Amino acid sequence: MKPTLAEDALLSLLNWELAAYDECAGCCFTSVRRYSGDEANWVDAQLAADHAPDLAERFIAGQVVGETRRAFDLA
Repeated sequence: MKPTLAEDALLSLLNWELAAYDECAGCCFTSVRRYSGDEANWVDAQLAADHAPDLAERFIAGQVVGETRRAFDLA
């Protein structure tokens, strides 16, 4: 059983993790997309930026979402 987080706490955690990467300066997650299905109850997070995110930024954001999704459920 994974721990659960409220959406605002989950977004805070995602953005805290993303901020660890200098390559992602100017990027942040703005919302979580819910999913009712198998093991995880959320599937993705919306990435916003003050510029067009490049491939490296999108890759890092995907890694952050994937790792967090495996560790936490959305309350």
